[in-house]
Parts: sequence; structure tokens; C-alpha cells
Amino acid sequence: MQPVIWMLIGLVAYVCGLILVIAMTPRLLNLRYDEGLFMVIAVAVVLGGILAFAPLAITFALFNGSFGVKILDFLLLAGIFVVGLRMSLRSFRPRYGSGTFQVSRILAGSYCLLLLAASTYCIIVLFLPTQS
Repeated sequence: MQPVIWMLIGLVAYVCGLILVIAMTPRLLNLRYDEGLFMVIAVAVVLGGILAFAPLAITFALFNGSFGVKILDFLLLAGIFVVGLRMSLRSFRPRYGSGTFQVSRILAGSYCLLLLAASTYCIIVLFLPTQS
């Protein structure tokens, strides 16, 4: 397939992944962690995280890590970083009267912190010199 089509598929997956994370993470806060619906929504959030990292692999496979692709990947990782930070802060914010469950907030916030850590690690590795 053409590299442009693969790039478009990757960018669509990126946008859909971030939308899944942004839309589904707040829904986790209102459910107890042992409910079945919590597990279904948590799977959707994890799938969103996987989809958000998809264009990084596609661009590196297609363009062998050229400088322009590294800049594009940096911008995509910065978007994941911002979304992870925003969702983790939103999950860890104390809400006493709104019907949220503390364990669910901790689990959702921890997952978003893991997204944040993964994007930070990828940003660091992205600009390290390669060993040949």
C-alpha cells in the first residue's frame, strides 16, 4: 500500500484513540471497579491508548526515522502527554459529593499516568543517537 495511505490510517487511529481515552476515562470514575461495565469501559480506554501509539510505529517503519518523521512523532507524543496529564489530574481530583468511587479514580488516574510515562519515555528515546 502507499505510504500516504498508511500515514492517514495511523493518524485516524491516533485521533480515535485519543477520543476514546478522553471520552471513556471520566465514565470509569462513576463505576465501581468490580462491575462488568467498568471492565468494558476500561478495555475501551486501553484500546484507545494502543491506538494512540499506532502512528509512531507506522511512521518509523515507513520512513526509517528521518528528522521530519521524528518531529511529527514528537508532536504526536506531546499530544498523548497532554491528554494523559489532563486525564490523570482529572481522575485524581477529589470529588466528595459527586458519586465517584475512590478506587476507580485511582485505577483510572494510574493508567493515565502510565500513558504519560510511556509518552515521556518515547520522547526521550526518539532523540537519542542510534547505535550502529
